[in-house]
Amino acid sequence: MVVCSCNVFSDTQVRAVLTSAEAPRMSQVYASLGCAAQCGRCAPTIKSIMDECRQCRLADGARGSFAR
Repeated sequence: MVVCSCNVFSDTQVRAVLTSAEAPRMSQVYASLGCAAQCGRCAPTIKSIMDECRQCRLADGARGSFAR
């Protein structure tokens, strides 16, 4: 799904940036995609994806600690 219509990038591209970086800031997401925020309408969606990825990482870490 297209997340940013100004810079034309998708949720898949945002997720790829988030999996390759430790804990990026929103500005780092844009920079990694070779652009900068324009109108800002995509910011809430990017934040939501970042939160979702953070929760998945935490859940994976918790599962890993019990797997010993």
